[in-house]
Amino acid sequence: MKIKIIGGGSAGNHMAYALSQIKDINKIYISDLSHKILERSKKIYIERYKKKNRKIHYLIENNKEDEKKFDAIIVSTPPFCHKSNINDNLNKSNNFLIEKPICDPTSSSISYFENLNKKFKNKIFLCGYNHRLFPSTLKLKNLIKNDNLKFCRVSFKENISGFLKAHSWLKSINETYLSMTKQGGGALCEHSHALNLLQFFMNDKIRKFKIKNFNFVDNKKNYHDTQFSGILNSNTCIGEFDQNFETLPVEKIVEIFSNKKIYKLTYNFKGSNDCIEIFYFNGNYKKFIFKKKRSDDFLYEAKHFIKIIKQKKNIKSSIELKNSLKTIKIINQFLKKLI
Repeated sequence: MKIKIIGGGSAGNHMAYALSQIKDINKIYISDLSHKILERSKKIYIERYKKKNRKIHYLIENNKEDEKKFDAIIVSTPPFCHKSNINDNLNKSNNFLIEKPICDPTSSSISYFENLNKKFKNKIFLCGYNHRLFPSTLKLKNLIKNDNLKFCRVSFKENISGFLKAHSWLKSINETYLSMTKQGGGALCEHSHALNLLQFFMNDKIRKFKIKNFNFVDNKKNYHDTQFSGILNSNTCIGEFDQNFETLPVEKIVEIFSNKKIYKLTYNFKGSNDCIEIFYFNGNYKKFIFKKKRSDDFLYEAKHFIKIIKQKKNIKSSIELKNSLKTIKIINQFLKKLI
């Protein structure tokens, strides 16, 4: 298989490494509009993984060599570029994986992806909410399957220093889309894993939603939220999500309350390992540890993507386009009230 990754940043390199671990894939192209970014991408890869990879190649986006077709295309660029990236590459593959969020939170971009899904039913479009694919997430989903859930809370609180560490060439987020919520930045979009996971545990059936709390920073050139929380309602459960750019140490937690127990999933509980704890109201306690590395986060996603491509018929994926559209639509409605 031959796969192209659009975008030579940190996430693009993570995906390239993950795909290189899959036997069926023999060529991976990291593409970008800039020679400078591609040179930096090579450097990032070697620094991170300590050696070159023969499967990985680099090419300038939209040149003659890039006119070939690919078995799959991964879009790993800022959200406000996703629409044009897909548009320019739509005829080069039938299989697309797009980094989260699916697009910038504008009505025009959302409409584009809604129409895309309806118009090209023979093509696969997935969105990189990879936490839905973690073994720990799937285990928790199975544990609560037959329980009577009352309340669910998901928190993704991470200081922006983590992003800057992974993107060492940046001095601050003011140099990036992260400082502009309208372009798909801010805590609301960047940490939308929390909102998306809350929807996942509520079976993607949200009836109502409302803003709980938020904080926006306006420094003349940039306007973004550093903290955002909201409440979702289904017919049977109430949910709350909380996302921010402020917390140290990182806090990525799912808490689910039923009639007889509390479930708690902590991502990166110790190192990159995840942990599920169950606290029973009668005093009993259970604990599950999930050993993994940081690179496994993207490996789960890459393996899932290839599995869906091979499946061809009866395709069912928790990260399919319709679910990511539900997330960006809620974000869009929140922002309409504020901006």
